[in-house]
Amino acid sequence: MNTDDGRIELSVPADSRYMRLARLMASGVASTCGLPLEEVEDFRIAVDELCSTLIEMGDGDHIRLCFELGRDTLVVRATTRASTTGAIDDERMSLSDQILDVVTDGHTLDHVDGNVELVARKHVRASGVG
Repeated sequence: MNTDDGRIELSVPADSRYMRLARLMASGVASTCGLPLEEVEDFRIAVDELCSTLIEMGDGDHIRLCFELGRDTLVVRATTRASTTGAIDDERMSLSDQILDVVTDGHTLDHVDGNVELVARKHVRASGVG
């Protein structure tokens, strides 16, 4: 884990058994930013969905999470090496989009240099406690 200039990074194996660590990190970061309890839970759900989607889209390499704490926005960037065997099922991707639409204030999916990156944003309406 690395913390400097409002960035916290975590790398976990692409295995659902380790997603609890990502959810715990998400909850801790969101709480530190001062998000209300309901929005902390939304952010935790968003990180869980990002990781689950990357497990399916990735080639088995670690999932890297970078939490960026801004004055009024909390951003998480989740990346892994993309699988060369194909993309995620359209129906599964649609479900992921629907979940992220509900629990975030914006999200994107990009493929860059053999990696897949999912980004989710949450507006911070209160001052942080950390």
